[in-house]
Amino acid sequence: MNKKYVLCREFLRGKVSRRDFNVGLINMGLSVAAAGALISQTITKSQAATPKRGGRLRFASASSGPSGTIDPAKVTSGVDIARGVILYDRFVDRDLDGNLTPLLADSWETNATVDEWVIHLRQGVEFHNGKTMTSADAKYSLERILNPDTASPAQPLIKDIAEVTTDGKYTVKLKLSQPNADLMYALNEYHVAIVPEGQDDYTGTPAGTGPWKVKSYEPGMGSLFVRNENYFITDRPYIDEVEMFGIPDSTARVNALLAGEVDIIAAVDPQLVDLLHGSPEAELLTIAGSAHPTYPMRADMEPFSNNDVRLAIKSSIDRQKFADLAFNGLASPGRDHPVPVHDPMHCDEIPIPQFDPDKAMFHLKKAGHQNTEFEFTASDANFGGLNASLILAEMANDAGVNVKVKRVPTDGYWSDVWLKAPWCGSSWYGRPTAALVMAVTYASTASWNESHWKREDFDALLSEANRTADDVKRKEILCEAQWMLHNEGSTIIPVFSNWIDGNATRVKDLVPHPDGFTGWMQWDNVWLDS
Repeated sequence: MNKKYVLCREFLRGKVSRRDFNVGLINMGLSVAAAGALISQTITKSQAATPKRGGRLRFASASSGPSGTIDPAKVTSGVDIARGVILYDRFVDRDLDGNLTPLLADSWETNATVDEWVIHLRQGVEFHNGKTMTSADAKYSLERILNPDTASPAQPLIKDIAEVTTDGKYTVKLKLSQPNADLMYALNEYHVAIVPEGQDDYTGTPAGTGPWKVKSYEPGMGSLFVRNENYFITDRPYIDEVEMFGIPDSTARVNALLAGEVDIIAAVDPQLVDLLHGSPEAELLTIAGSAHPTYPMRADMEPFSNNDVRLAIKSSIDRQKFADLAFNGLASPGRDHPVPVHDPMHCDEIPIPQFDPDKAMFHLKKAGHQNTEFEFTASDANFGGLNASLILAEMANDAGVNVKVKRVPTDGYWSDVWLKAPWCGSSWYGRPTAALVMAVTYASTASWNESHWKREDFDALLSEANRTADDVKRKEILCEAQWMLHNEGSTIIPVFSNWIDGNATRVKDLVPHPDGFTGWMQWDNVWLDS
């Protein structure tokens, strides 16, 4: 999506005035006449498809389980993330081009050394319980995430915050233990939501500021959310109710969409996309982004503690073939590090690992594991599902690496298998910056360090990058970190996949977002044409 589209959308959503819309178009190179014509066309198009208010949106996720939560600081699974994003708001949002935009933070500034930040909050925002949001709530929310007892996966992302203070009802001041130029991007992370001061019980109907509020929620079963009539964006959301539940089976999920039983589904199996292309009732919702499947091998367990074993398995995968077979071409080859090619800090010198059976055998023999059978735990829970895992295992076997797939159910996968199995599949949505995406999964202290790979020199590189304001030097540092993961890391990242979701054609103004699945739940402007 280009900047012109975003500007048109924000104009129609009432977030951009007609004057600013006109100025923005002219700054993009349009003449005054062309800008005026586009404004008229945009208004005409909007009037021709006036959003309708009401209805229930039914969303089916690929996973659910009894360990689910609607505590934004602790969410893990996709359906829990979806619930969290519609219930709670963060300090800032990101547009389709990756730029930070105000959400609960109205504006922000930092000092020259980027180790002190001042955030001015939006005024007049109400929580679902009627309480007005103030700086005390923002302070509480940040300190709750920073508290080790909370065990929030976001703690490593904002750990540089040493002190949070308030300056009046609507200003928050942050002092950092070290400079961090990426701090506001970290405050966009979906765990970093603002909740009411003192709220620590998420078993009933906890309060947020999001477009919908809890009516009922039962972990592992389903949830129903109703319109927040006091949402700070006037007249939003259009939809009265949002129902969320899990349909773990990929085929069943697509069939439910085609049958009109659900309105939006996450994670369409790439092998099933043609079913949506031919349907008058449903359509594919896809966009390239930072999402990627991972196949972590626990570096703290034999045999994966041996880097030669890891290099052997990495050399047994044909990345382009994997993209074609496992993702129907809706993916691009990866380099075993999590920074996508569109990120300005991506290390362009790192090559795509090549399929090389001789190299695989060399490393296996060097490790003394040429006759070892490697167990690989797989399910439909992660991107590409079981099919992608089976394709990866088949490639490894063709290269002479003996891999046995252990199939497990989707339900409970993220609580019972992930972070525990010696080798399994996983999925990542990406993060706004290269430093953040490496910190959340590969830093030694990260609670989501799924490969259990820990290197103090790698941690030091991430810290140095955060302290470095010069982009050229910063890229050199982050490039070294990417090389380290590429050569010695314990995770296979064969591809970066498109977001591949689906929606009923009656769902209007749903726009795919590069940051996450199903338009990253930016559904307040979505409406149902029944």
